[in-house]
Amino acid sequence: MDGDDGAQFRTLKKRRNLTDDLQFKEEDVAHEGMSPQEEDLLDQELLQEETDEEEMEPDPEAKHEPDWVSYPSYSDSDLNAPNPIPFTPRRPLGIDLGNVCRALGSGTKKMSREINFFMLFFTEAVVADICSFTNHQGWALVLNCPTYSSDKGTWMEVTINEFYTFLGLFIYMGFSVLPDVHRHWGTKSLQGSWARGFMSRDRFKAILAALHVVDPLKEDNPDRLNKLCYLTDHLKQKCQQLFQPNQNLSIDERMVKSKGRSGFKQYMKRKPTLWGFKLWVIVTSDSGYTLDFNIYTGSSVERDTDLATTVVESLLQPFEDQGHNVWFDNFYTSPALMVKLLEMGINACGTCKANRKQIPAEYKDVKRWERTTTRGDMRWCRIEGNILLIQWRDTRAVTCLSNFHSANDATETTRFVKNGGNWTKEVSPQPTVISDYNKNMGGVDRSDQMIKSYGFLQKTNKWWKTLFFHFIDISVVNSFILFKEWQLIHAEPADVSRIMNLTQIDFRENLARQLGGIDIQASFPLHSSKRVVPPSPPSSVHTAHVPILEESSRRCWLCYRKQKAEHKTKVVCAAPECNGKRLCLVRDRNCFQSWHSAECDQFR
Repeated sequence: MDGDDGAQFRTLKKRRNLTDDLQFKEEDVAHEGMSPQEEDLLDQELLQEETDEEEMEPDPEAKHEPDWVSYPSYSDSDLNAPNPIPFTPRRPLGIDLGNVCRALGSGTKKMSREINFFMLFFTEAVVADICSFTNHQGWALVLNCPTYSSDKGTWMEVTINEFYTFLGLFIYMGFSVLPDVHRHWGTKSLQGSWARGFMSRDRFKAILAALHVVDPLKEDNPDRLNKLCYLTDHLKQKCQQLFQPNQNLSIDERMVKSKGRSGFKQYMKRKPTLWGFKLWVIVTSDSGYTLDFNIYTGSSVERDTDLATTVVESLLQPFEDQGHNVWFDNFYTSPALMVKLLEMGINACGTCKANRKQIPAEYKDVKRWERTTTRGDMRWCRIEGNILLIQWRDTRAVTCLSNFHSANDATETTRFVKNGGNWTKEVSPQPTVISDYNKNMGGVDRSDQMIKSYGFLQKTNKWWKTLFFHFIDISVVNSFILFKEWQLIHAEPADVSRIMNLTQIDFRENLARQLGGIDIQASFPLHSSKRVVPPSPPSSVHTAHVPILEESSRRCWLCYRKQKAEHKTKVVCAAPECNGKRLCLVRDRNCFQSWHSAECDQFR
């Protein structure tokens, strides 16, 4: 029974006792001649009734544990606290100078430009392969859609230098944002940008349409990520090869915005990016350098452990037995995972859901504990192979698990509290587990912020191109971190403050200029209007304009301009002014004569 039912029960009992007393007095008056034996028997019956009623009365303290139960807190010694696994990295911390120089095939003196560090990720060998795949797709594309062909009706081969210019244009569009891509080449007032200094609009669209990062002959593989596996494997290898991280790493998910049709597009409620592709990412906690990532393709893959454990073990495989401190949120944290990471030689800490398996029942009743505590209170215990379970009361209770912290280590935190309409500072104790987690968990958020500040998002019908654009942003941010650290290593004392103030936008501007071959002092590229040709008389068929029969057939230039018709012809005009245009010369279509007359002056 609860408190209200108990009060009603006691009230009814008093009324019954009062009624029994009145009846007992009436019986005494009515039976004054009762014998002593009968009076003793009546007294025994009344006493038995009172005993039965007392046994029926509920005990409110019997079913529930009292609120004042004591738990281990700050003052209780944590005698079983483990020693953290020592940090023993396999390479010197920071940028790997040896791998950087070998990748470029040059000494440290030549590593002074932003493009050198970007080419550590998009190497010439990888770009050459992408150009080969793109050209193979380009020839097939021209046959089906001649719009992307050159003036001669063929596919113009993409070279390595041109593809680097193509990448530089993407980076430029990331920090020079317009409502749509076409406005970068706009000819009206208030339109246009430096995009025309990189390449023409038609060439940009042609390369983007034919872009391929896998061999078109091998892209029928049933693997969902087959269209990106070549570039993904290369990029993941370079991210780990060129940088040795510090001790603290953080793991979290990242959403790449997309609403395209894909079988593994995800929806994440209460996230800034609701729809897109989910990536599991591990980064350095201090700089946000992306070390590794995995693209989540859905739960169709069979696995022996839960999803969170599988993700963490996969990302931490290269960092096993080095003593790194890994931080993650309550999606991943569980007592079983903490024990597993301890066996892998990794220190781990993370917030945890109170309803996880293997957590004691008294620590799952968080709301009841909150009612009896104030801000700064803490309780802890050791579970599952010496794993620290700690709950700290802030505005609400926060639960954390750690396999290397001590429960006795504490610090102080400041909160602004409203008392009587005024905001005041309130200092309260805080376990070191919580403060360390707040300090080191934000690595992925820091990396996302740098990527999304100037990232390029282009609507596309191909889902894998969205991830390709994201890979460019990962390479730019990582190369920016490497460039800044390299400059600090080789800087003069007077230049340290200037390098420390180097921003990402400055790095991206210089990188885009160098990839596009644009001088820093170049003038703004203006739109070059078409050359105006004076009108010719109606009978302007000159002797220099004579038809020549070629061996191969190409589409008629005039038929395509007028009607978008794909009429093939072998006739070409020999005059230099016509620039080798193919023109129909048949009985029902004399485009050769029409082109050299006044009726086609509008197309000149």
